[in-house]
Amino acid sequence: MTIAATTDDEPVSVLIIGGGYAGVIASNRLLASMSPVERARTHVAIVNPTDRFVHRIRLHEHAAGNADAGIELASMIHPEVAVVLGRAERIDPHARLTHVTTSRGPVALEFDWLIYAVGSRSSSAVRGVSRFAVRIGDIDGATEVARRLAMARTRSVCVVGGGPAGVETAAEIAEAHPRTKVTLIAGAQLVPTMRPAARRSIRRRLRRLNVDVEEGEVVSEVTAAGVITDAGVHLQYDLVIWSAGFEVPDLATRSGLPADGKGRLRVDDTLFCVDHPTILGAGDAVKLPDSVGRHLPMGARTALPLGGAAADSLLARLRGTQPEPVSIGLLGPSISIGRHDGYIQLARRDDSPTLIAFTGVVGAAIKAWVCRMTIDRTRDERVSPGAYRVPLGPGDTASTRPRADDRAAR
Repeated sequence: MTIAATTDDEPVSVLIIGGGYAGVIASNRLLASMSPVERARTHVAIVNPTDRFVHRIRLHEHAAGNADAGIELASMIHPEVAVVLGRAERIDPHARLTHVTTSRGPVALEFDWLIYAVGSRSSSAVRGVSRFAVRIGDIDGATEVARRLAMARTRSVCVVGGGPAGVETAAEIAEAHPRTKVTLIAGAQLVPTMRPAARRSIRRRLRRLNVDVEEGEVVSEVTAAGVITDAGVHLQYDLVIWSAGFEVPDLATRSGLPADGKGRLRVDDTLFCVDHPTILGAGDAVKLPDSVGRHLPMGARTALPLGGAAADSLLARLRGTQPEPVSIGLLGPSISIGRHDGYIQLARRDDSPTLIAFTGVVGAAIKAWVCRMTIDRTRDERVSPGAYRVPLGPGDTASTRPRADDRAAR
């Protein structure tokens, strides 16, 4: 279905659900890309549960007590973006309403266009996780970990999950709290998407921080006393931190929107919902076609460019032109291993690893730069659309793509 461009005097309401990486950069790029006339008739609002932006790639530092991963949301967004503090409960795509629970009661927000950017959280699929573990995928969980670590009786910690977030969490806590015994239960394999040489290097670096790394162990249940492995072994810990897998809110499913088996909103290759052409999706909670999204993992390095691409697609539709298919290439994961060490794996655009990696203090410095750049470039998008740049996707070439400043009509 084709949506015609709006007329010059027709007001436009854009509602963004989620004030994380994807939602914030989408709002900034959209408004910064508009001419003064376009901005004057466009109202952009973000629905978010709090007035804080969560810098998720620093949650492990927050958990260890080394940093505050919460940033004032107003400092991250374009000054013309309105913020509605509340939680979206249901989307009615036919009436173009989003039902939101706020501190003052329920409200129904109208929209002409909606960007679905609800993000993800640590999975709770394993028995006992919700009740007995602390999930590290949000700031409330990271804050609870910091609180528990400050208690003298927390002497042993188990981090479950061998991906980058689990590695970073275990390392950060072990370095910041050397009297606390830290065990990382990595599942079948530590950082399984990385090269064998990378896994060996990361394993050695964790052990230098006295982190016990357990591979080939899968946690089947969390209890009040610790964890139970799939082999039936009971392991006792004072604190279990869950970092294994992601899940997304079920808002799309509850709203009757097309979703995959994991609850992610199904979108086409331009990020428009496959059944509802006034809804776009960006970030962890969307399922792209394999033709453009097969290589994209969950996380900030994907959410940010998807948020920017959603703004580009919506802007094209508002101007009556055909949006370009998403084209996102990756540079590889960056993992901190405490404050003074890191592992930066360079990758091809399809995220397959190269033989080049940076480790030690150089790796730590690059990771710190990535954390700063993520915030700085997102803020730059308020005035410079396209400030956050990524390579084109696998197989795409520059000759087939307009530049960011070609798309922006100031």
